[in-house]
Amino acid sequence: MSGPYGVTQGTGGPRVRAGGAGAPRAHPGAGRLVGEWDGPVAVFRGIPFAAPPVGDLRWRPPRPAARWDGERRAEQFGPAPLQPQPPSDSVMYRTNFADRHALVMSEDCLYLNVWTPDPAPGTGLPVMVWIHGGGNRYGHGSQDIHDGRALAGRGPVVVTLNHRLGALGFLAHPGLAAEDDLDASGNYGLLDIVAALTWVRTHIAAFGGDPDRITLAGNSAGAAHICHLMAAAPTARPHFRAALGQSASGVGRAEGPLPGPAEAQKRGLAYAEEFGGRDVEGLRRISGVELIVRGHFGPVVDGRILAEPTDAVFATGRQHRVPLLVGSNRDEGTVYASADEDAGAVGDARFVGPVWQWARSHAATGTPTWIYRFDRRPPLPPGLPELPDPGVHHTAELPYVLDNLDRRPDWPWQDTDRRLAALMADTWARFVATGDPGGPDLPPWPRFTGPRTSPAMFFGDTVRQDVLSRPAPPD
Repeated sequence: MSGPYGVTQGTGGPRVRAGGAGAPRAHPGAGRLVGEWDGPVAVFRGIPFAAPPVGDLRWRPPRPAARWDGERRAEQFGPAPLQPQPPSDSVMYRTNFADRHALVMSEDCLYLNVWTPDPAPGTGLPVMVWIHGGGNRYGHGSQDIHDGRALAGRGPVVVTLNHRLGALGFLAHPGLAAEDDLDASGNYGLLDIVAALTWVRTHIAAFGGDPDRITLAGNSAGAAHICHLMAAAPTARPHFRAALGQSASGVGRAEGPLPGPAEAQKRGLAYAEEFGGRDVEGLRRISGVELIVRGHFGPVVDGRILAEPTDAVFATGRQHRVPLLVGSNRDEGTVYASADEDAGAVGDARFVGPVWQWARSHAATGTPTWIYRFDRRPPLPPGLPELPDPGVHHTAELPYVLDNLDRRPDWPWQDTDRRLAALMADTWARFVATGDPGGPDLPPWPRFTGPRTSPAMFFGDTVRQDVLSRPAPPD
């Protein structure tokens, strides 16, 4: 059916019983898949894009997935990466993790999911590959909030994916470097994302997608990963032709540039001391569950995928020059500021400022760039503790951009929320299709130019162009 801005939307209700004769089928390189219909959209869940990173493959770059014979049922999500969970009564949990299906986790987690409006090979549809957030500690590609049905109903193929998290995804250690042909360690989660992108570019035509029209999109830590991949070694760059990042960045980070190999491996040794100074083989014998509950990890300059700090690449204009759409929320810091901190200052330092720097340094190359501010306070669900109002908190935009308000049925959504979600999903779909968020039946959106007062699109109770003020950039 047609959306309010002229872009086709999906409708609910399965078309055919799962696995039946009319179920959608696809044949990527590893074997045949049978999925199911979700309204007019075909969905294939739990597709392995790499070998299970277990046993001796823990803390190694991902290896190709094994082939299979016959038809593989692709109706259930694969396991999520091992991870802790935020408190169940927190606004972050209720926004991101309050799913209808049980959370199944495993170290065997390298699976992706595909939603497509037309699974016929060679259809040539644009593709959006979505990377979840979660601070490199939480999240997975099968969360309800990342469901791809509504956006796929607007025309693109949508792919979500898992990658290794925490120490399993990002531990750097001299023992791991000694095993590596480039003396690299860390960034296994980033390498998982590149492996998934490689799989998508190789096989997405079997699901109706165009391998030359892939947009890499994500929020929070996922957005920061996209920024790093724009600066990454050339092996990552051919796999996407546009980028969309929400509420985080890999440049201008509050904690400073990425650590280099020596610093990262020193931190890895300190982490190993928590387990009695185990060497790598000893660490591989420890339960993955025990490993992921300790420490905080993220990307590093490893010498394999990231040869230098992302800030340095963007400062000299050597990043992947693809159309870029980025933005942040009005009250990013409310769920992170301590009682004696100013939430606005925390939000600016951790989210708003780095995103603005990402846009500014990219626009400086003359590459098309757009920036937004999400300004709509979502109506919170019942059952949250009496806390200060989180406002337009970090990740508040997520139910809107993929038009997934119905995935949170206990939230008291209003007509304004539904209209805004439809408009934002239409806009995101247009960017995926064309590399430009504007177009017929959508609000005109001027490009970001980079000075201290720059045009931005504000998505709130009303949708408008306004000035996104920032301090004067340094000379």
